Amino acid sequence: MAAIDVSEVQKFILSTPPFSNLSTAQVTTLLTGISISYVRQGQTLTLEGEAATLHLIRRGACEIRTPKGALVDQIADGECFGVSSVLAQNPDGLEIVAMEDSLVYRFDKASFLTVIAQSDAFALFFKHTRHHRSRKLLRTQSGDINTPALQLSTPIEQVMTRQLIQAIPEETVQVAAARMTEARVSSILIVEGKEKKQRLVGIVTDRDLRSRVLALGITADLSLAEVMTGEPATLLPDSLVMQAQTLMSEHNIHHLPVVSAEGLPVGMVTAADLLRHQELSPILLINQIHRQASVDSLARVCKQWPILIVNLILTDMKPADIGKVLAAVSDNLTRRLIELAIKTLGKPPMAFQFLVFGSQARSDQSLGSDQDNGLMLSRAPTQTEEEYFAALASFVCEGLGECGIRLCPGNIMASNPDWRMTAAQWRQVFSNWVTSAAPSALLNASIFFDIRCVYGDDESVANLITEVQKDVAKNSLFLASLTRSALASKPPLGFFRHFLLESSGEHKHQLDLKHQGLALINDIARLYGLACRTYRVGTIERLEQAIREKLITPDTARNLIDAWDELNGLRLDAQRRHWQSSGKASAYLDPSVLSPLERKHLKATFATIKDAQEIVLQRFARGYA
Repeated sequence: MAAIDVSEVQKFILSTPPFSNLSTAQVTTLLTGISISYVRQGQTLTLEGEAATLHLIRRGACEIRTPKGALVDQIADGECFGVSSVLAQNPDGLEIVAMEDSLVYRFDKASFLTVIAQSDAFALFFKHTRHHRSRKLLRTQSGDINTPALQLSTPIEQVMTRQLIQAIPEETVQVAAARMTEARVSSILIVEGKEKKQRLVGIVTDRDLRSRVLALGITADLSLAEVMTGEPATLLPDSLVMQAQTLMSEHNIHHLPVVSAEGLPVGMVTAADLLRHQELSPILLINQIHRQASVDSLARVCKQWPILIVNLILTDMKPADIGKVLAAVSDNLTRRLIELAIKTLGKPPMAFQFLVFGSQARSDQSLGSDQDNGLMLSRAPTQTEEEYFAALASFVCEGLGECGIRLCPGNIMASNPDWRMTAAQWRQVFSNWVTSAAPSALLNASIFFDIRCVYGDDESVANLITEVQKDVAKNSLFLASLTRSALASKPPLGFFRHFLLESSGEHKHQLDLKHQGLALINDIARLYGLACRTYRVGTIERLEQAIREKLITPDTARNLIDAWDELNGLRLDAQRRHWQSSGKASAYLDPSVLSPLERKHLKATFATIKDAQEIVLQRFARGYA
C-alpha cells in the first residue's frame, strides 16, 4: 500500500462519473479511509475481507473473471470494481485480474455505504453497474447454449462423424451394402491410394443403391466404380456449419464428406446431423430464395435480410463469420436472379460469368452494402447478343436493388456496358490499370482487384487473376503507386493519440469506421495479396497468405487481423443501432458511447494500422509517400 495524496485523488474523482455529482461533504466522507495500491500485470485480486469494497482504477486496465476464469467484463481508467462485493457480498466469487500494471484507489467500505445512503443517484449508478455485469455473467454461464445464429459459426469438425466406412472402387455393391448395414450408416466413401494416403474419389449413398441398382434391376455384383458419385462435393474441417448447409442446399445432397487439405477423408456430415444441430434462419432464407419465381416474391422474402443481419450481430457472432453468412445469402440471391432472367429471356447465346467485386467478393458485406459486379463473356457478342446480355444484367442488378442490395452509386454494375466484356477485354483492362499510374487506374484497382465469380465456370476468372498477378510481379512501379494511393488516408489519430472526429455535418464529432479504419486495412491486405504468388480475395485470408509466403511478419499480420475484427465488430454494432433507430445503416460512431477501455482499445487499433502503413510504405514504395 502506498502513501496517498488526497488532493490528487479528489481532483480525479471530481472529473469521473458518478463521483463528479457528489456534494463537497459527500466527497469528504468518501475520501475518509481511502488507500492506494499498485497491481502488477497478471496479478489476481480476490475480493474478500478488507478488499470486499469498492475500487476505482486511476490508471491501467483489469478483467473481471469468474472463479473458473470465464471473462465477465473488462474495465480501465475511471471504472470501478468490487461493486458486487460491497453491495451483495460477491455471491458469484468474482475475481479481478490486472491486464497491465495498474494504479487503484480503494474506498473504505463504511464511508462508501454512508454516501450510498445519502445519494439516490449515486446508489442508482452502482445498482445499474451491478445489474449490467450480472447480465454479462449470465451470458458467460450460458455460453454453452448456442443460439441458431451462433451455431452458424460452429466448425464442421465439431459436428461431423469421424467413424468412416470406406471401400475401394473395385469392391462390389453387395459387399458395400453389407458393410453399410452392419455399421448402420447411409453412405460409404470410395477411396484410392496407399493405406495411410487414401484420397477420396467418390461416394455411394443408400439413395444411389436404390436408384442406380435396385430400381434398374441390376446385379449386386456391379463394382462401386460404376455406381458411385465421382469427385463429390466436400468441405475442410474448419469450414462452418453455414457453409455445409449452403453446399447441401445448392447441390441437393444429404451427405457431405469432410476432407483434409490433401484430400484425405476425415469425417462425414449428413443432413440429419445438421438438422439435429440446429434450425438455421439463413439457410431457411436461402431455401426460400431458391423457391421464388419472380423478383417481386424475392423482394418480399428478402425483407428478412436486415433483420437477419441485426440478429447475427446481437448474438455476438464473429464479424468474419457474419461476412461469410451474408456472402452465402447474397451469392445465392444473385444466382437465383440470373436463373429467373434466363427463364424470362431465354437460353444465353454463349457461356458467361457473373463477377462480383468489393465487399461481396471479400465476403465482408454489412447493413447497407451496395453492389459491385460485372459480366465476362466467352466471345465478342453480336448486336442481338449484346442486347440479350444488357437485358439480363439490368434484370439482375435492378432485382438486387429491389431485394435490398443497393445499386452502386458509381455505376460499377453489369448493367453498365463498360463492365460487360469478353475475357480478353477484361484481361486488357486489368493490364492497362497495372501499367498506368493514373488516379483513375489506381481507384479501379482498389475495387476490381477484389474479384470473385458467383455464376458460371470460374476458370476464365482464375486465368485472369493469374495473369494479373504476373503483371503486378513485373511492375514494381504500379505496386508503389498503389501503395502511395492507399496510404493517402490515415487513421483518425492526432497528437497525443486523440481521436480526429468529423468537424461538421450530419456526423459531427463522430468517427467513420469504414473509410477511416476498415478500408485502410483492406487496402494494406490488398497490397500484400497482389504481391503474393497465390491469390486470395478476403482481407484475413490475404494477410494469412502473406505470412505463409513470408512477406509479412506474423506479429504484424495478427495485429492487423485483430484490428480488422475490432473495427468490423464496432461497425456492425454501430450499423445495427442506426438501423434500429432510423431504418438507415451508418458506419459512423460517436466514441463517447464507448467505455474508457473500449476507447483505449480503439486508439490502439488505429495505432496498429498506422504502424502497418509505415511498414508497407517501406516495403512497396521504398519509403516515399
